[in-house]
Amino acid sequence: MSEKSEKERNVGRLKKLLSDFSPRDILLLESADRQFVALENLFRSLRNPELFFKLTLINALLSYQLSMKGEVYWERFSEFFSQSTGGFEEFIRRYNKRFLSAKLKRLRKAAFCVESLFETFPFQELGKDLKLLVDFLSACMGQDRGAKTIVFASKMFCYAYRIVTGRTPEGIEGITIPYDSRLSKIATKDEWQNLSRELGIPPIKLDSLVWIPMGMSREEIKKKLPEPLAGKVLNLKKELEKLRKERGSR
Repeated sequence: MSEKSEKERNVGRLKKLLSDFSPRDILLLESADRQFVALENLFRSLRNPELFFKLTLINALLSYQLSMKGEVYWERFSEFFSQSTGGFEEFIRRYNKRFLSAKLKRLRKAAFCVESLFETFPFQELGKDLKLLVDFLSACMGQDRGAKTIVFASKMFCYAYRIVTGRTPEGIEGITIPYDSRLSKIATKDEWQNLSRELGIPPIKLDSLVWIPMGMSREEIKKKLPEPLAGKVLNLKKELEKLRKERGSR
């Protein structure tokens, strides 16, 4: 079999498994994401929606080149700002030290941009059109609107918005996938975007559907998810691990 035919077969297998997941399945899976749980815990401590959104977005804009798994990093973030009177610089120095000088410089810019965002738009308005958030942060940070940290910030805003309001923001369909190392081990960014269109799953929701199972153990999946969702996620995880192994061997 040619490499092209094998690639098409692999994408076809993945597409078939992903097509079995409903929007409700994805919401349940997101609720089990340790990052989502970390934000729930933070909001329970803060009880201040605007501060909660600001902290979440600033941290998302600084979430690159981490020295620990993303799930652990967001748990540390939640614990720190739930219990500490320290500021963001102290948090970064403690938990996000890789390329520290660049991140401290970016922190000042991110804090300014997030403050400016909420001076311009109340969070309720951002929830009516997520594109407003992406376009504003992209322009203010001087990055492409498809840059990983920009679209990741929009994803974490979705989590925070759902925690505060119980709803998913509108306008998520036009936001690109937060393409990181986990996703790159399975397929290219263009392949993920094509799958999103073919499946009718918004890119940042497709990200959740793939990224979360890759970070969960089989025991976590069985414990945290109800049937039949747990069974579908286990099958998807098995296929993702197989595709990652095949891609890594090329």
